[in-house]
Amino acid sequence: MRYVQITPSTSYGHTKPQGGAPVSTVKTRSSRRASSTESAPPEPPAFSAPSKLARKRPALVALCIALALVGGLVTYFGLSANNQVAVLVAKDGLVRGQEITAANLTSINIASDAGNGAVPIEQTGTVVGQQATVDLPKGSLITTNNVGPNLGIKDGTSVVGVGLTTAQVPSRQLQTGDHVRIIRTPTQGGQIDTKATPVVGVVDSTRADDVKGLIIVDVVVPTDAAAEVVAWSASGNAGLILDPLQNSESGK
Repeated sequence: MRYVQITPSTSYGHTKPQGGAPVSTVKTRSSRRASSTESAPPEPPAFSAPSKLARKRPALVALCIALALVGGLVTYFGLSANNQVAVLVAKDGLVRGQEITAANLTSINIASDAGNGAVPIEQTGTVVGQQATVDLPKGSLITTNNVGPNLGIKDGTSVVGVGLTTAQVPSRQLQTGDHVRIIRTPTQGGQIDTKATPVVGVVDSTRADDVKGLIIVDVVVPTDAAAEVVAWSASGNAGLILDPLQNSESGK
């Protein structure tokens, strides 16, 4: 049997240039992938939907505004329903005799039927320029009784200072406006002078004299009795009785 040798002139995937080595013409899988990637058009950016918070933010703002308006209306109508009014108070405190300016005043809301003589804020002009007739701590109500054109010393009255020991004055702390009677006390071993008429007065202020160990009480008394009270005090024969406001007459 004869065998014939066949020599192919070409081969798959290769070409044989003249005078050179065969060159491969078959593309690999990786080269095809790279080529397709380079030639493919860029994909459009993905659309991102707004978050729930972003969609709700305008609604939250509107809700906050609505709540603020409702709160303001509730406060306004609440004050009206409770019959409250704005009245004047001392902003930083006032001392007795100090002239009042607008900067010394502020306001608070109280019941309109409190009946304490408080001055409404609408009457600020009637208070400015007047004087505090008593010491007014911060936040004290401005009333018709603690401010005035002067220190409250009216014609026909005088202020006297009465020096008293702790045995000659009530142990209760005296306050400005307290109604009192000043009496002549007997000397040691003596008898009370029943002919001496007690002098009715109103406490103006008090202070302690630590040097002499006395309590000095300034009292507004009728002018015609002022000299007598001073004499009692100078001799140590003055005593003071505290009376209920409704049962004594004021010498102020």
